[in-house]
Amino acid sequence: MRTLDSLIADTALVRASATTLICHDPTLDLTRTALAAGGPVVFLDSDFARSQEAAALGAVVAGDVRLDSFLAGSSGAAVAVGEMPKSLARLDYLARSIAGAGYTDVRVVLGANNKHLSRGMNAVLGESFDDVSASLGRGKFRCLVASGPRGVAYEPVRGDGLVAIGGVFSGAKPDRGGELLRSCLPAEPGRLLDLGCGNGSVTRGLGGVATDSDADAVLSARAIGMEATWDDAGSQFADASFDTIALNPPFHDGTTVDATLVQQLLDAAVRLLTPSGTLYLVHNSHLRYRGEVERRFSSVEQVARDRTFTVVRATR
Repeated sequence: MRTLDSLIADTALVRASATTLICHDPTLDLTRTALAAGGPVVFLDSDFARSQEAAALGAVVAGDVRLDSFLAGSSGAAVAVGEMPKSLARLDYLARSIAGAGYTDVRVVLGANNKHLSRGMNAVLGESFDDVSASLGRGKFRCLVASGPRGVAYEPVRGDGLVAIGGVFSGAKPDRGGELLRSCLPAEPGRLLDLGCGNGSVTRGLGGVATDSDADAVLSARAIGMEATWDDAGSQFADASFDTIALNPPFHDGTTVDATLVQQLLDAAVRLLTPSGTLYLVHNSHLRYRGEVERRFSSVEQVARDRTFTVVRATR
């Protein structure tokens, strides 16, 4: 178990008499520890692959249901544990959903590297809980501990015709790379898939379908009327289902830049496109994504570029 996970587990004092709420658990070690304690375990992590693994281990998974709705009407004691989300919006979503759920006794323990903790996190937790304090440190790590739930409710952020639920990328506004990508899509895309849809800004109103591995993204896209599936790289769709795929891929894993995150999505694009289909991909120009595209597609051309982003069009 990582030092951070053991600190969170030791600070939380998970017990069989309380429900354990797993907020963000990249290694699933906190989930395993909670299940071993014998009490109910509810997995609130938004990642599809981790959620499937947690369900296989025996946890109840919230999945692609809003957390405030999923937890509403809860009672008794609960402890919420996890790695601190990098997004204050995701933290607020978790805190308000948990504080407003109805638990009579609830404690939140979220940990991170000291350099990734901020006063803003204390402030966000303080809007939903009466008491917020820092734990003793262990090496480079520390937890924020919140208790005393307030009578709060969660309300998504709205703007620009978009809805932001939780920590969805770019919140309730289009991001610049996504807007450049949208400007390059054909007027008649045929069967269109927004692969890794985020808040839905790239393909809203174009009549396609969307998918994302992040439940917050899926819920945000649905909130503006899009058909969106929660799965792993479009795994619910059959081969050769789409004429056009729009892809604005992630490049951060937590707080770390990871250019390999595009690889699985590109493999999915190859599988999901018809033989004559077209992929439109936007990426930060300094990241070397074009080589990854060329390894999978026979024809790749740049169709747009600004000071930060590049859009390429690829066919097989």
